[in-house]
Amino acid sequence: MSQPVQHLVLFRLREQPGPEVEEEMRRQISSWVGVIPGLRRLRFGADVGGRSQGYQFCLLTEFDDAESLAAYVPHPLHQAFLDWVLERPFDVLRFDYPLTKETSLWEGGSAL
Repeated sequence: MSQPVQHLVLFRLREQPGPEVEEEMRRQISSWVGVIPGLRRLRFGADVGGRSQGYQFCLLTEFDDAESLAAYVPHPLHQAFLDWVLERPFDVLRFDYPLTKETSLWEGGSAL
């Protein structure tokens, strides 16, 4: 049985981004909803805590399974976003993990 997978990406622009950077990222990422197969959760935001070692933005995606995550990587909408990111001096940190009993410690309401 396949398990859902979370894909977390942190973005750090080497210069202080203006609001247009966040707006463009949000515009592109929002276009994925209902288009990229297997995408079941999508979140994006700017750091407000100041403890992110300079990473300014976080993208959290959740996919039905590892196969959906693998299909997302070459998807044209993701590739267009990736090209946009690579054209700028971003540092990018990616982290993927399956959602299992061991990794899903609490799902908002009751302990697992």
